[in-house]
Amino acid sequence: MRRKSLLFVMIMLLFGLSSLNAQESKKSLIGDYLSIGGWMNIQYDYEQQMNGEEVVVDMNTFNVRRARLDIKGNINPYLEFRLQSDFAVSPKMVDGFVKIKLAKYFNIQAGQFKIPFTFENPQSPLTLEGIEYAQVISKLSGYSDVCHVATYSGGRDVGLMLYGNFFSFENNGKDIPILTYKLGVFNGNGMNKKDANTKKDIAASIEICPGVKGLMLAASYYDGNYMLDEIEVYNDDAERDRFTVGAKYEGKSLVVRSEYITGKTGMNINGRYGILNSDGLYVAAGYWFNYTCKNTGKTHKIRPVARYDFFREDVEDINTNSTYYMVGVDWWPMHNLRLLLNYTLKDKVKYNEFGHLLQAQLSVKF
Repeated sequence: MRRKSLLFVMIMLLFGLSSLNAQESKKSLIGDYLSIGGWMNIQYDYEQQMNGEEVVVDMNTFNVRRARLDIKGNINPYLEFRLQSDFAVSPKMVDGFVKIKLAKYFNIQAGQFKIPFTFENPQSPLTLEGIEYAQVISKLSGYSDVCHVATYSGGRDVGLMLYGNFFSFENNGKDIPILTYKLGVFNGNGMNKKDANTKKDIAASIEICPGVKGLMLAASYYDGNYMLDEIEVYNDDAERDRFTVGAKYEGKSLVVRSEYITGKTGMNINGRYGILNSDGLYVAAGYWFNYTCKNTGKTHKIRPVARYDFFREDVEDINTNSTYYMVGVDWWPMHNLRLLLNYTLKDKVKYNEFGHLLQAQLSVKF
């Protein structure tokens, strides 16, 4: 009996070891192509905007701005995927796409992702110089769009995109693409939504590196339509057309970026169909400094940042514009910890006095 019991234990032990080895092998296999991470933005805002002696905006609040879980990986050299969700307000899919990588000059991306429009829209909030995107990016790139379609979609949409690059030059052993293109077809209705009409929106961008590492020139175009149900006599889809040109330089320490964006948007203007002309310009800059902490001996990164931010709307010769002047500090006291402090002076033409916005944001990556 004892021999049988010992034999049974040995068999179970061998089975357990083989099962454990199989699990470790599986884990190693998954770890070869799968990465799981995330990040959070915890924010504080204080804002006051005046209209003469009347306070029209008065805000003093803490906010969990973003709480992301990010899963991505490369299944093989030709297939890549990403699934990113946000839990800050309510659970929702932010990114969900696959990439089929066929060649340097021709690749396919399908699903939900940021549209190829402007420099700043595809940029992650973790690398953006300030806490907020520029006004013109917000108003004409699907954050809080002037047409109120795709509002708060984070510049994302559902669709299919072709992308790639041609030509390159070598710099310090690395190939730098000279021409990069992106051409996409989208629903035009924002995140996690089906198309509301039978037409598709087109977004395209082209970026050119003129031979200097870090310097990029670009232009992008958006041609779309959206349903305008507010005017019964208008039976067709309203237009939503935008165009942008820009330039940026990203060196080891210095970052400078500027874009001009213009757009035409069909709107309900005084009960009839009309065109809202919008345009804007921003110039953002920052410079990285490294400093060493005397107590720990570790090196940290810090950079002062600044941005000039102008946006204008023109309806039937009635012009409204706003100019924001932002200065701030971007500090990484640890590799996975970031602190942003921004002060913005808001000059709105419809107000008689300036507004003030003070923001602090803590970002944690994991």
